[in-house]
Amino acid sequence: MRYIKILIFFLFISFASIAPYSAYLNDIPNYQVKTIDIYQGESINKVISKFSSHNSINKIFLKIFLKLEGINDFKTGEYNIDNMTMKEIIYSINRGDTITHKLIIREGTNIHEIQDMIDDSFLINDCEYLNCLDGYFPFSEGVLYPDTYFYKKGMNASTLLRMSNKRLNNFLNETLKDNPINPLLDRNKILILASIIEKEAGNNLEKPLIAGVFIKRLSINMKLQADPTIIYGLLPNFDGDIKKSDILDSNNKYNTYMIYGLPPTPIAVSSESSILAAVNAEPGDYLFFVADTPNSHYFSKDYDEHLRMIKDLGLN
Repeated sequence: MRYIKILIFFLFISFASIAPYSAYLNDIPNYQVKTIDIYQGESINKVISKFSSHNSINKIFLKIFLKLEGINDFKTGEYNIDNMTMKEIIYSINRGDTITHKLIIREGTNIHEIQDMIDDSFLINDCEYLNCLDGYFPFSEGVLYPDTYFYKKGMNASTLLRMSNKRLNNFLNETLKDNPINPLLDRNKILILASIIEKEAGNNLEKPLIAGVFIKRLSINMKLQADPTIIYGLLPNFDGDIKKSDILDSNNKYNTYMIYGLPPTPIAVSSESSILAAVNAEPGDYLFFVADTPNSHYFSKDYDEHLRMIKDLGLN
């Protein structure tokens, strides 16, 4: 009779524990904790304590659940646990469902903006101002392929940036394989010209026209007079306003109002369409252009026509 009582007692305790056990596993823990980081060597109990009340009863429930599920370790990394139950969180960190972040390298981005972007990311910046790249080009500006790159928290920036640099190099090599290089441009100058086209063009359709203007100016030894090059030479301290003194500044080696030819390096990341426009650039009929809408330009064959358009637009 005594043994029966003991058995009944343990059965009672077991059934009484089912509801709390189920409630623990299906509970959404601390709603204020949305992400957690799990580091090498941390115990399961330490991990759980980061987002849940880990009292003695909960520890027993956790131990039972882990034993039944055959879970004996958690994978390191950063996890999103927002609005997830305890059971879902445990499954997630056992599978290693870590958060994936994005680094978006957009066309038109310059090296200073990329530096800031990486500093504000979850990457380890081991590539200050792109100083880690593999030397495909003699400069660091404008040598990345614009795209979205995915990474995990704590990954080295150099891994993504070298991949992007290699993609640009491969794209340029493939492009030039079937296209003769313009005698006015070598491989590096193509990237320089493409970056200016990228910053000047209001849309993709007019990129060949802008390329034609610049290649024609180069062919007759006329200054490019491109505002984006002046701005680049003033970075990172450009205040948003090009002054007359900036236009006349001969110490700015990117000032194409003062220097002849192309500036020494690209001024931004270039898109495929801008690179193709530079590769296929031929002197056209136009020597000038001016913005007539926020996304387009009016092209002129001579300076008088250019001045008339400036006057019509109220820009003089």
